[in-house]
Amino acid sequence: MNGIECFIYCIQETGLLYPIIGLITLTLIFLFIFSQLRNNESLLASQITMTIIISFNLLSMNCDMFYWLWIYIGIILIGTILMGIVRIYLDLKLDENFYRLPPLLSDLEKQWKVEIRIIDTQKIKAFTYKNRIYLSIGLIERLEKDEIQSVVAHEVYHLRHSSNKFLSSILALTSMTFLRFNDQHLADKYAVKKTGFKNLVNAFKKLQIKDAEKRIKKLSSLILD
Repeated sequence: MNGIECFIYCIQETGLLYPIIGLITLTLIFLFIFSQLRNNESLLASQITMTIIISFNLLSMNCDMFYWLWIYIGIILIGTILMGIVRIYLDLKLDENFYRLPPLLSDLEKQWKVEIRIIDTQKIKAFTYKNRIYLSIGLIERLEKDEIQSVVAHEVYHLRHSSNKFLSSILALTSMTFLRFNDQHLADKYAVKKTGFKNLVNAFKKLQIKDAEKRIKKLSSLILD
């Protein structure tokens, strides 16, 4: 019995035909939602559903040629557990680094209606996590007020419009591409619109942001257009 015949026979014998048709339909619905809204949660749901379909099939089969698919499921589970551990570590670590905000950042909190926290490190860091914006002392000390505002605006875009980074990481793993969604350019455009081109460019240069020249050139072309 070849692979296709084995697959069809096992599905028919175990009575999984209709459940699998339902799961495939659900997967297509999630993919349609993703295509329309670019919502990573829906893409993650579709991949999880497909993983369930594969698991259903494998549990119903005695065909050796399908055993390698268990490796794929194992990678998903191990990767998800590891990322969960990393998330717990970040929760504990970031809660340790809570400092009273200077007036400048308190004003930015009120202006943007976000929660800002300071990380005690001279390394250049700015990121969002769990509905908060984190800025390092090293970043704050290097920038002027308007430049800090531009960085905050960039992070506000990620906070309000970007896909969940944790989910994005899982998607990168489950899709086996190991590539995360990157919307830095959209966040740059948002910061320029809200705080001005010059402020963001100055922040890039002072902080020696990776790929700064490329990002500035891309923004410049939009302004010229």
